[in-house]
Amino acid sequence: MFNLKSAIKECEKRCIDASSSFVASFSTLPTEKKNAVSVVYAMCRWIDDIADGDSLESLNVDDYVETFSRNRLAKLIEIKEIKPSGEIKSTFRKFTALNAIRLRIRAFSDGEETASNEHPVMVAMHWVINNFSVRLIDLETIIDGMEDDLFPTKMQTWDEVRGYCYKVASAVGLVLIEIYGYNDSKARYHAIDMGIQMQLINILRDVKEDLERGRIYLPISVLKEHGINEDALSDPNLESEYAWSSFTQHYVNVVHEHQTSAKELLPLLHPNSRMQPEIMFRAYESLLSHINKTRGAVFSKRPKVRIGTKVTLAWKIISKRALNLLMLN
Repeated sequence: MFNLKSAIKECEKRCIDASSSFVASFSTLPTEKKNAVSVVYAMCRWIDDIADGDSLESLNVDDYVETFSRNRLAKLIEIKEIKPSGEIKSTFRKFTALNAIRLRIRAFSDGEETASNEHPVMVAMHWVINNFSVRLIDLETIIDGMEDDLFPTKMQTWDEVRGYCYKVASAVGLVLIEIYGYNDSKARYHAIDMGIQMQLINILRDVKEDLERGRIYLPISVLKEHGINEDALSDPNLESEYAWSSFTQHYVNVVHEHQTSAKELLPLLHPNSRMQPEIMFRAYESLLSHINKTRGAVFSKRPKVRIGTKVTLAWKIISKRALNLLMLN
C-alpha cells in the first residue's frame, strides 16, 4: 500500500522518467503546489501513454468498468459515426484502461476514500481532488481527448482542431490554475487560450510523428486552401515548397492570436505560482519562433527550444530555487 508521501514520490519519478523539459520548472512552485502539479502531470502522461499504446499499465478492470466502457464506446461510435482505429481487442483494452481511471476519479469526487491496494497515482490524485478546487468535468475532459485518439484522426477545420486542443491541453490548464490559485474568473478564459496555443505548437512540431501514427491534427481544409493535399504531408520535400511555408505562416498567425490572450493569464495567477507557467509559455514561444524562422522546417528535424532560451529559463529556475531556500532559512 502506498501512503501519500510515497505516492507523490512515485508521481515525481514518473515525471522525471517522461523526460519533460518542464519538470525542472515545477521546483519554482511552493512545495504543496509543486507536488500537486507533479501528480496531475503524472496522470496526464499515464493516460497519454495508454492512448498511444506505450503503456500496458492499468487499474483493475472489473465487470462494472467493462460494462461502462462497452456502453460508452458504443455511444461514441454512434456519435462519431466511425469505428475506432486499430485492432478491436487492443483498442478496447486501451478504452477500458482510460475509463477505469475515469471512474476512480469520479468516485473520489463523490467522496470515496482510497482502497488498501490503490494505485499510487490514484492515491495522489485523491489528495489533489480533496485539497484543491479542481473540477471533475475538467479531469474527465482530459480523458475524453485521449479517447478521441483511439479513433481515426483527421481534423478538417480550425474548430475541430481547437476542440481537440481544448480537451487535451486547455482542460489540463483549467485543472492546474486551481492549484496555482487565482482571484479573477477571467483566469479560466485565458487558461483555455494558454492550452490551445501550446497544443497548436505541439501539433506543428510533431506533425511527422503524428503522421506515423495515422493522425492528422492540422486543419485539412486550410491545407487545401494553400494547395496541400493529405498525401503531400508524407513528402519529405514538402517543407521546401512555398505552399508549406505559406501554410505555416498562416498557422503561426493563428497561434499568435491565442498567445495574445494566453499572456493575460499570468498576472491573474497567485504571485508564488506565476513563474512555472511563464517558463512553459516562454519555451513554447521560443519554439514557435524557431519554426517560423525556418519556414516550417518540421519534417527534416524535430524543432527544439533554442539554447539561449534554455539558458535564460534555467537561470530563472535556479534563481527562484535560491530565493525559496532563503525564505525557508
